[in-house]
Amino acid sequence: MDVRKVLILAVNPKDTADLRLDEEIRQIKEALKLSEGRANFEVVIEPAVRTGDLHRHLLQHKPQIVHFSGHGVGARGLAFEDKNGISKLISTATLTRLFRLCGGVECVLLNACHSVAQANAILEHVNHVIGMTDAIGDQASIKFAEGFYDGLGYGRNYADAFEFGLVGIGAEGIPEEETPVLRIKGEGSKENVKAPEVAHCIPLGQTNPQAKIAQKQIFISYKRDVVPDETVALQLYEALGQSNDVFIDQRMLVGTRWAEQLETNIRQADAVVVLLSTHSVNSEMVLQEIELAHKVAEANGGKPRILPVRLAYRDPFQHPLSVYLNPINWALWDSEADTPDLISELQQAIDGGVLSIDEQRKADVVKAAPKVKIPQPLPVAQPIAKLELPEGTMDTASDFYIERDCDRIALSVIQQQGVTMTIKGPRQMGKSSLLNRLMKTAIEAGKQVVFLDFQLFDRAALQNADEFYQQFCFWLTDELDMDDEVEAYWKKNLGNSQRCTRYIGRHILKNLDQPLLLAMDEVERIFDTPYRNDFFSMLRSWHNQRATKKIWKQLDLTCVTSTEPYLLIDDLNQSPFNVGENLRLQSFTLQQVNSLNQKHGAPLNISEIKLLMQLVNGHPYLIRKALYLIASSRLSTHEFFARVYDENGPFSDHLKSHLFQLYNNQILAKGFLKILKQQSCDDEVLYSYLYGAGLVQRKNQKVFAKCPLYQNYFEEHLTSSIK
Repeated sequence: MDVRKVLILAVNPKDTADLRLDEEIRQIKEALKLSEGRANFEVVIEPAVRTGDLHRHLLQHKPQIVHFSGHGVGARGLAFEDKNGISKLISTATLTRLFRLCGGVECVLLNACHSVAQANAILEHVNHVIGMTDAIGDQASIKFAEGFYDGLGYGRNYADAFEFGLVGIGAEGIPEEETPVLRIKGEGSKENVKAPEVAHCIPLGQTNPQAKIAQKQIFISYKRDVVPDETVALQLYEALGQSNDVFIDQRMLVGTRWAEQLETNIRQADAVVVLLSTHSVNSEMVLQEIELAHKVAEANGGKPRILPVRLAYRDPFQHPLSVYLNPINWALWDSEADTPDLISELQQAIDGGVLSIDEQRKADVVKAAPKVKIPQPLPVAQPIAKLELPEGTMDTASDFYIERDCDRIALSVIQQQGVTMTIKGPRQMGKSSLLNRLMKTAIEAGKQVVFLDFQLFDRAALQNADEFYQQFCFWLTDELDMDDEVEAYWKKNLGNSQRCTRYIGRHILKNLDQPLLLAMDEVERIFDTPYRNDFFSMLRSWHNQRATKKIWKQLDLTCVTSTEPYLLIDDLNQSPFNVGENLRLQSFTLQQVNSLNQKHGAPLNISEIKLLMQLVNGHPYLIRKALYLIASSRLSTHEFFARVYDENGPFSDHLKSHLFQLYNNQILAKGFLKILKQQSCDDEVLYSYLYGAGLVQRKNQKVFAKCPLYQNYFEEHLTSSIK
C-alpha cells in the first residue's frame, strides 16, 4: 500500500476562542503510531496557517488527506490568520476552487464548527468530505479525530473510519454524535437523519434552489460573526429550509451583487425573520434591512411580514427600532433549549399564525436596561422618553457627551420665547443628540415639547399633500394628548397650508397654557415631494406672524436637516432656514477627542489619539465607536488599528451600511467615485446628498472624502464594482 500523507492545518487566530489543537494533534499522531498500518501514513503539521499559505502547503505536500482543525463560521468560510495572527476568512468558493486545482486529495476532514457548507461544496472535487452541522466542542473534536484515525490506521475505509469517529464521541458520553457528517461523492451522505440531505453547494445563501413555487420565501436578518446570533441564524436556516426557500447572507462578497441580492430577497420575501440581540440592535445593516422590509410591506399589502426574535435580549427597543417593532408581536429565545420551540413558532407564523409575545405579555418580557459604565454608542440618537418634567427634575446629560459651541448657543437661545432655529450637519454628526438636549432644556424652561421625526411619515403621506398635512396635524395633536379636530378643519374650503395654519393657531396654541416647542428632525425627508415649497413657506409664515399675532409667540420651531436648506425651497424669502438661529455642527477637534478619551478612562495615548483622528477626521460617531470598543476591551488598540479595513472589522457594519445605500443608487455611487478619484463635483444636488450622508466635505473649492477611512475603503469597493 502506498504511503498516504496527512496534512494537518491547525489554525487558532489570536482573536478567536482557544482550542486544544495540540491535544488533537497528539491524539492523531498517537492513533496512527499505535496502529498496525502506521508505516502507511506520513503526518505533516502546519500550524498558524495564514491565508496566503494554504495553497502553498497543498502544492508542496500533495496530501491524500487534509485535516483542518480550527474555527468555522458557517457558509461564509473557514478562519485562517492574517500576518498579525488575526482571523481572516477564506470563503467557501475559494476553498472549492483550490481543491479543484489540487488533485489527488482523497479525503478532507473539517474539524470546525458549522463547516457542513464547505463539505457540501468541496465534495464536487473530493470523494470523501467530513464537516460539522453545528458547533462542536473541543472534547468531541478530539475524540472524533482519535477514532477516525484509529480506523484508518487499522486499514478501514473512510466510511468505516467516520463511524469509528462517532463511536469515539459516543463512548465518552458526549451528546454530539449527530454533529459530524460524511459526504461521499456520488453516493449521497452518511449521517444522522437530523442532518440535511443536500450534498451540493447552495448558491448565494439560499436553501434548496429546486424549491417549489408553493414554498414561502424567507429572509433571515441577523448580526454576523457573533454569538448567539450566527449560531441561531444557521440553525433556523437549516430547519426552516426544509419546507421554505430561505435566504441568509453568509458567503456573499461585499459588492454590487451583494447589495442587489439583499434588496431583491427582501422584496421577494413572504417573511423577514429578524434576530435581535445586544449586538444586532445596534447594527446599522440590520436596521437598514428592517427599514427596507417595512417600506416594502407598506407598499405591498403587508408583505413581507416582519417576525422579530429577541435573543436573550429584554431591554426596550431603541428608536427607530421601537417604531417598527413595538406595534407587532415578538418571539423570545433565552438559550439553546428554546431553539426547537422557536423553530416551531416561526414556522407557524410563516404559515399565517402569530408570534407568542403579544401586547399583554410584552410588559413581562421587557425589563429596564441596566446602567453600564461605558454605554455603547448608538448609530441613531434617542428622543427623550417623556416630554414632561417629572416632579421638577430631569436626568442629567450623558457623561460621555461632548459639548460644543453650538450646544451653548442653542441651550441659551431656546430659553427665550418665539424661537426659530435650524440645526445643520451631516449624518451622525450629533444633530439629533443636540436636539434632545434642546428639548430637555425647553421642558426645564416650562415649555411643552413635541418631537416629530420626519423619517416616520409613511409612504402614502409623502406621495399625497392632503394626507401629509392631515397626518402632520394629527400627529401633533396626539403627542399633546388633545382632542382631534383635524377632520373638522379639513372641511373648510381652503388650501392645505391654510387649514394647517388655522388648526395650529386656533386649536393647538389656543388650548395650550404654556409655550410649545415643535422639534422636527430629518426634515429633508420631504425634499423630493411636490409640496415641499408650500410646507416650508408655511413654517416661515408662522415665524413671521409672531410680529403681529401674540399667540404665535407661543410657538418655537426647530428644524434639523443634513441637506443644505437652500435646496429644500425655491424662494429663500419664504424659507424658515435663513431666519432665526442657524447652527452647523462640525467634527470633533483634537482637544474634544482627548476629552472624550479621558471620559472613557484614557485607553489611548496621545499618539494613538492622533492616529485615530487622522483615520476618521474627528467623525463623532466613529470616534465614540472606537473608544467604546477599546475601553470596553472588545478589541485591543493594536487589534483595532490592524483590523480597521477588515470585512469584519470595528467599522465594518457602518461601512457596509453606507455601501448598501450607494450600490442601490448608482448615480450617487458614480458621483462619489469621481470625487474619490478627482476631488471635484459639479453637481450641487449630488454633493448635498453625499454631504448629508456624511461621506464628503469641501475645502478650498475641492471636494474630498470625509476621512481617509472612507477614501480608502470606498475607492477600493466602488472601483472594483462600478463600470
